[in-house]
Amino acid sequence: MTLYIRTEANRVTATGHMMRCLAIADAAAEKGIRTVFIVAEESSERFPQERGYQSICLGRRWDDFAGEISVIERLIADRHVEMMLIDSYFVSEEYMKTVSKMTKTAYIDDLHAAIWSCSVLIDYAVYYDLFDYQKEYPDTKLLLGCNYAPLRKEFKDLPVKQISKTVKKVLVVTGGTDEYHFMRRFVEALLSQRNLFAGVEFTLICGAFNREIDEIRKLSTDYLAEADDLRIKIYPSLPTLKDAMLESDLLITAGGTTLYEMAACGTPGICFSMADNQLDNVKGFAARDLVWYAGDIRKDFSYDRLIEMIKELIGDYAARKAVSEKLRALVDGKGAERIVDAIIHYRSGL
Repeated sequence: MTLYIRTEANRVTATGHMMRCLAIADAAAEKGIRTVFIVAEESSERFPQERGYQSICLGRRWDDFAGEISVIERLIADRHVEMMLIDSYFVSEEYMKTVSKMTKTAYIDDLHAAIWSCSVLIDYAVYYDLFDYQKEYPDTKLLLGCNYAPLRKEFKDLPVKQISKTVKKVLVVTGGTDEYHFMRRFVEALLSQRNLFAGVEFTLICGAFNREIDEIRKLSTDYLAEADDLRIKIYPSLPTLKDAMLESDLLITAGGTTLYEMAACGTPGICFSMADNQLDNVKGFAARDLVWYAGDIRKDFSYDRLIEMIKELIGDYAARKAVSEKLRALVDGKGAERIVDAIIHYRSGL
């Protein structure tokens, strides 16, 4: 069996879709299933290729799925595609209907923007129960809830996190892109109140598409050359966030897939939103007391407030410990494996 995955990663879509699809591809490989990625632009090819997966570049605009229909029809026919996983917020209803008539399809849906034509529908979001999927998809295989969060295999079977009474390490993550300049402004805010965080190390993962990383490094370097009471480490990305999360006492993150990785690790944290497609996610986690929500960076966000929240959580061991326990009960890191098993069973008619 060959699983074809149609997704994208660029400065607009960031890397979340690609990362969760790569997790599914890794789980498929462990079961002897070959995966081929289909992308619109060459810039997206490097992600699967770096992980050893074949990719097909359509040479199209990444957000023009309607104009891609004739191209994908030929590809499905020429390659005798039996199963295609699609992960993009830019698909059209016509596109999904056309592809689903030609082959079996799985679609990752965490926005509920339409009722899609597909064989298997996946919504692993914490808020999936807001939607009446059973009524809307009577003939579709439904994979719903956090048990299907498609995380990389290193997030499986993690040790129980020991929460330290003293916060020494804080991890800060934005995802693949940072169009609202969060990292730069956060560093400025941090440095302006550095006396609050003596002895604390902040590790900043700026994202593969962050254009300001050199400026952020210079800000930190200029300061650190003169003082040593606050430590700041800066990286564009890491091979995996798992080790950094497990080693950190507190996480600050935008509200994407990182929230589910955070849950698997049991690392308590503060989240914020920076895109419409993150709002339900962060509010869903916050409503269940799984994170502290700092607001939407586009309208109701304050860096001073964020600094105050960090300060409060550093001093509240009981709250951090309680949230860590709730997070670990939510996600076990085996979601990608469950998705692959379900696709295999569906294809086999079981």
